[in-house]
Amino acid sequence: MTELKNMDNGIVITPFVSLKEKQEVIRTLHKTLDGRQLISRFGEPAVSYELTVYVKEDGRQALFSAEDQLSLLKVTLGGKVYFGRITKLSEFDRISREYFKAEITLAKETDV
Repeated sequence: MTELKNMDNGIVITPFVSLKEKQEVIRTLHKTLDGRQLISRFGEPAVSYELTVYVKEDGRQALFSAEDQLSLLKVTLGGKVYFGRITKLSEFDRISREYFKAEITLAKETDV
């Protein structure tokens, strides 16, 4: 089963979703006097999910609402479950009479 669901109100936004996981690491690069390079890493990596979704008008409105209210979203994909909150919501491109396409970035929620 594949779906994007708003956990705050229980609404399934769409069954048409794809996901890519990203990781950002904070690093600094230092060059020593003898020319060597040293890399320092700080903190834990920031994990986010890049989604592509296809929604009807009611799903579009549900995404606007989820972004506005910082709702917890659940993505079920390929037997795995991912949780996050919207940090970026692209413009909606109309791809047919009924469906829109959007790109969403979710910040990984770790306390679920």
